[in-house]
Amino acid sequence: MKKKILITGASGYIGSCLCTFLSKIFDVYAVDKKKKPEWLRISKSKFFKINLSNKKKVNWLLNRVKPSIIIHLAALSTVNETIPKSKYLKNNKLVTEILIKMMIKNNIKKIIFSSTAAVYKKKLSNIKETDKVLPINNYGKSKLLTEKLIINENNVKSVILRFFNVTSSLNKGLIGECHKPETHLIPRVISLINKNRKIKIYGKNYATPDKTCIRDYIHIYDICNAIKKSIKYLSSSHSKNQIINLGNEKGISVLNIIKQAEKIMGKKAIITIEKRRKGDPAKLVCSIEKAKKIIKWLPTKSSIKKIINDEILWNKKLEAKNIFRV
Repeated sequence: MKKKILITGASGYIGSCLCTFLSKIFDVYAVDKKKKPEWLRISKSKFFKINLSNKKKVNWLLNRVKPSIIIHLAALSTVNETIPKSKYLKNNKLVTEILIKMMIKNNIKKIIFSSTAAVYKKKLSNIKETDKVLPINNYGKSKLLTEKLIINENNVKSVILRFFNVTSSLNKGLIGECHKPETHLIPRVISLINKNRKIKIYGKNYATPDKTCIRDYIHIYDICNAIKKSIKYLSSSHSKNQIINLGNEKGISVLNIIKQAEKIMGKKAIITIEKRRKGDPAKLVCSIEKAKKIIKWLPTKSSIKKIINDEILWNKKLEAKNIFRV
């Protein structure tokens, strides 16, 4: 019998990709407060439209599904300092608090939690899990508080995955990112170059070689594969609570992303320089030594060429359906 997995935030980008990726291996159930997107290939009987802030409904769901492991992706994940801190705490910390309580009530003892690179203190060298945490935005602060909540619960075993910049699409089954408006760099760059529209670069005075921010981009396939390996790890008798970075271990600047996209697409970008955004560090690149050791994982699809080519395929599919993300 296949292991039963429940994925929260399943209508989102990572959630919908993960449902597709894991459904061949596990018995996958999905929950989200938003409706099921058309590209989320999961039967209606296994998708639940529930707001996780509703304790009674969460209790009902866990009692009904009885999953072996919960993969908790549901969150307010946009980094936007105009959004009140209270909204991040409600959607990220409070929801997780309810979920954990209902897990204990229903004797569900394992969780994989999607956290973020935004919890770390600014650092120009590659970031390790043991490095100092000091989030500079409300999103990162809410995620760090949620991590602590999970770690301090003795009745639940956890793997906390700190994602760096997740991007691109699964080219088998073509499923990817579709936010409106789109805030993430790579899908914005592809869409804007394709439509001959301006790309805004926020700040060109950072302490980096070309003065634009450097980030660590990780292909969605590699993220899904890391979660699959985390399930295997958490299911073993020797597993312990873990915090693990997931990234590519290679940084690339905003300007270099644009140049790579221009080269692959054969089109010039129209660039404008805007003011720095509050809460943007100059560089965020991780070390993945712990991921290699603990869950036996390595990124295999995260070259910038592969990332951009797969994002172009997904963008074509969306535009064929008259879906424009910017």
